[in-house]
Order: sequence, then C-alpha cells, then structure tokens
Amino acid sequence: MAKVTVLMPTYNVAPYVKEAIDSVLRQTYSDFELLVIDDCSTDNTVEVVRGIDDPRIRIVQNECNVGLAENLNRGLSHITTELVARMDGDDIAEPYWLEHEVAILDSHPEIGVCSGGFERFGTTAARVRFPESHEAIAANMLFECSVIVPTFRMSLYRDYGLRYRTDAFPAEDYRFWSECLHVTRFYNLQETLFHYRMHPTQICTARREEQQHKVTEVRLLMLEWLSPDFSEEEKKYYTEQFTKLEIEDKQDFAKRKAFAEKMVERNRKLGHFEETALRQRLDKHLTICLYNTIVERFFANGYSPTHYLTYLVSGLALRTGRHYEIRFFLKSALLRKI
Repeated sequence: MAKVTVLMPTYNVAPYVKEAIDSVLRQTYSDFELLVIDDCSTDNTVEVVRGIDDPRIRIVQNECNVGLAENLNRGLSHITTELVARMDGDDIAEPYWLEHEVAILDSHPEIGVCSGGFERFGTTAARVRFPESHEAIAANMLFECSVIVPTFRMSLYRDYGLRYRTDAFPAEDYRFWSECLHVTRFYNLQETLFHYRMHPTQICTARREEQQHKVTEVRLLMLEWLSPDFSEEEKKYYTEQFTKLEIEDKQDFAKRKAFAEKMVERNRKLGHFEETALRQRLDKHLTICLYNTIVERFFANGYSPTHYLTYLVSGLALRTGRHYEIRFFLKSALLRKI
C-alpha cells in the first residue's frame, strides 16, 4: 500500500485536469496513489482522467453533485494511507512537492500539516508565502487561511474526527485548518511548491462575496478561540473594522492599537497563541492598514514633494516604520510615479 494519497476533487475542469494530473505523476516522490473524486462534472472531465493510463490513478464518481466540502469528505473516506496531500484539478505541482512536504512530516512527528509557497498564474500573477513556524502560522490564521496544497496526517480525520464543513463553503479549507490548529502543529516550507491557476470560473472568483462572508465567520471563530471573553460588540468591531486593511484617521488607528493590545492581554488566559508571534502579526496588520491608507490618500496620483509635505502634516507620518518612511521620502524626492 502507498504511503500518500493525493486527493484531487474535480468538477468541470476538463481544460486543466490533464496538466494537473501530469504534474502529480511527475513527482520525485514515488510512494503515492492519486485519488480523483469527481462531483458529477457536466463536461468531459471524467473522460480526460480515464484517458490517462497510469495504475496509480484511482477515480471515484459521485452519483449526484454534493459540493466541494462534502466531496472532500467523501474522498477522505476512501483513503487508507498514512498521509494525504490535497490539490485541485486545475493547479500544477512542482515535481518535488510531495518529496519536500513528506520529508518534513517524517522528520517531525509533532507536525501534522505541512504546506508551502505558491505562485498564482492566469488572470492574475503573484508569488505568495505564508509564515513558516507554527506560532506565526497560528497568529496569521486570525486574518487569513495560511495553508495551501498541504500534505497532512490522516490521523486528523481518523483519530480526531475532523471534517470539511459544508456550511463553511466556499471557505471550507480555512475552517478545516482553523480546527486542525486545536490538535496539531503546522509548518510552511518557504519555497514554491505549486502554481495556482486563476480563472473566471473557479470558486474564489465566481463566488467572491459569499466566500468573504464565510471567511469572516472563521475569523470570528479564531477570535473566540483566542478568548471567549470578547463581547458581541467587540466581536463585531473585530470582524467589521479591525480586520479591514485601511483606516479612517488617527483616532481610528489609536483604537485599533488599543484593541490589538487587548487581544494580547486576553490571550494570556488560555495561551492558544504564542505572545511574541501574536504581537508581531498584530503589529504587521496595523502597519499594512496604515501603509495602504497613506498610499491611497496621499500618493494615489503619484509621488512628489508636494504630496509628501501634505502627508507629513497629516499626523500619520512616522508611524509605519523606518523602511516605509524612507521609501516615501525617496520616491517623492525623485518625483517617481506609481
């Protein structure tokens, strides 16, 4: 029996699925099987998969469409291996994806989930890295899902009964990993292991507003895990104001700083988040909010000495840190445009 099952849920990905499967079959790590579980595709996804002749591929077809979260659960119920690796049918894995993630899990039994970096391609392009250490990953999960195409231990499913929640779709991954944080440790490799395809028909594009609503629900659960003592008013402030990436004025910034300090203080009761990592992530969030606001408010039409002077007298200057202050000054002095 193989050690790893690559779990690939599919639904109407015929134009992309062969490239995705080929990237799995080219892995430098060989002790795996590929389980494709199709959720009643209405295109020729299944025919494309069946046309790939490789004994490592196993395909299961649902009798009716159940949605991504339940499709993942059904996939997990078919797995008997020690480890499972998740990828979608429209992405591309680097050849060393499994080798590098499995190596971390083999050498660190305390780690239950190993993920890595990725690059977006298609309609948008970007290089993405999530925090490396478990402590930093946990703190980052207060704001966003910090796991992509991971390899994880099946004991999370078998021993702890963790499942993808259908009511969390289309943020089921974020919800699943937030619950895994309660029982295991995480690690993120700082290298590109995947190429994440961006296209108009994918879920995160087609259902963006619904996904953001579900993301907000998971953020609230993460805040409650930090401390159950937050009032309903404080929870509302966290999800509707604090996590937003812009500020209104100096008073708003001061209020956010005070709330961040409250989060640090309340975390001490249960200690679910390592304090240094939590404080660093909160400081980073405040800096990002301030930076975005400054750029939009003072430099949206370009950098110039005049714009820089307006910024200096605004009361927001000297709060983003030396790196950004030098950047603002030099761009303005050199009259560079955005």
